Amino acid sequence: MTSNPGAKLNSRRESSNKNVYSLSSNGYDDKVYTYGEAINLAGNGRYSFGLLATLSVCTLAMGVDMFGFSVVVNGCTCDFNLNISQTSVLLSMPFVGPIVMAYPWGYISDTRGRRRSLLIAMWISFAVSTASAFSPNWVVMAVLKFVSTSFCSCAQSASYTLLGESCSEKARDSYMLIMTSVLDFSLAAYVAVAYFILNMDFSYDMGALTFTPWRLLALALALPLGIGAFGTHFFYESPKFLVNVQRHDEALECLRKIWRRNNGKGDKYPVKRIILNEEGNERRKDASLVQSLWEQIVPLFKPPLLWRSIMLYFFTAVIFSTNNSFFIWFPYLAEKFTAGMNSSAASHETGLCNMIVSNNNDTSEAIECTSTMQISLVWSSLAQGVSFVLIMLVITKLAYRKKALMIIIMTFSGLASMGAALIRDNLTSFIMFFGLLTNELCIGIIYTYFVDLYPTSYRGMAACIGVMVARASALSGVNLLGAYIMTHCSAMFYTCGGLMLVAAAVSFLLPPDVRKK
Repeated sequence: MTSNPGAKLNSRRESSNKNVYSLSSNGYDDKVYTYGEAINLAGNGRYSFGLLATLSVCTLAMGVDMFGFSVVVNGCTCDFNLNISQTSVLLSMPFVGPIVMAYPWGYISDTRGRRRSLLIAMWISFAVSTASAFSPNWVVMAVLKFVSTSFCSCAQSASYTLLGESCSEKARDSYMLIMTSVLDFSLAAYVAVAYFILNMDFSYDMGALTFTPWRLLALALALPLGIGAFGTHFFYESPKFLVNVQRHDEALECLRKIWRRNNGKGDKYPVKRIILNEEGNERRKDASLVQSLWEQIVPLFKPPLLWRSIMLYFFTAVIFSTNNSFFIWFPYLAEKFTAGMNSSAASHETGLCNMIVSNNNDTSEAIECTSTMQISLVWSSLAQGVSFVLIMLVITKLAYRKKALMIIIMTFSGLASMGAALIRDNLTSFIMFFGLLTNELCIGIIYTYFVDLYPTSYRGMAACIGVMVARASALSGVNLLGAYIMTHCSAMFYTCGGLMLVAAAVSFLLPPDVRKK
């Protein structure tokens, strides 16, 4: 009569694996929770909102440090007497750094922790980016920007992974899209700051260098990196990562703290045993560093993960090669469009491409080196940022329909790209150009898939390789666009539109949407 409880206990212990944390209470084991159940019980409150805000600052800081460098280069052109080739080298540095460091950051994130990798990356990037404001020449600035962006690029993968593993499943998709909407506002943020600082008129002789407005701008754009790094100290490591590396006590303690700061319901946090319930998390503990690095990446390109990797990296390449290239060139294209609208030929309906090319060929006015910025660029950047944020906040209500959103957004962006070249109405063609840029809204969806479709052990590496693919694609897109936008403008828009329509077609092969309850 007394053998049944013991038999049940033994049966449950035999069915457990090394991913289960076991505690005994009065001779009986407590209920086993999956990680999804455990994080859902931790709730969604002040901790989750604070983590979302802090990691959004980190991603915004990354965007400002990488893309805001274009306005810094514009500001230092006169001081360093930059020519076209030197300017091209400088503008390439924010893309080269992340390509080099993507693999190491993926390994560090998966083996040492998401929070730890983020803290190291943000603090070092803040220090180096601050130092770049005092560069004596363009070569030193290029080297420092290479180092700075090599580190801050970790934010794009580590922030999404940490947020996705530390908030409830119901809120995860919405939070990913909200964080992306903050990244979408980076253009408006750094252009607005640059307008006020670069239009200042001061110069201080510091002996080895002269402190002018562009140096103050570099300091201002580095500040969000420090704010993001400081804020990350107030949050915890991903409990899912801790469970995966057998640090169960720390994982449960983090979950209890998250539950407490979220004003969790009940007298105490009920979870005492967790199982990941995932396949593909097995790793050898006695492997050498080289073997460990190799074993970390090979599974991503073997069944069953191979097809997932091909699809997600294809989407990443299409989005970043088209979006980031036009994003970098946005200030230049907006300036040419504004000049065309203000010219005597504005009454003629020529379309975006004709206005860009004709104004680029206009050499009637003498060229003077200037570091100031026009207010029209600020207004157009604010319009882009505000409209994208509003769109993103609307579609967060449909965050669980990731597949449908991918298909709709990529189709719309592809058609808008073609419309920008086809439509002859000047204002409408420029609005179509804004429509092309809406494919950036898919970035948050892509990183949600990185969290959903990969085992915990390889999730950080998968996301970081995604960053490497993104920056390599962006680097190629920026150089191709710069080389051909003036000679084959319409063809560039048609090509981008075609790529996005192909991506929309491939999106039909994504897993079906499942609404999280």
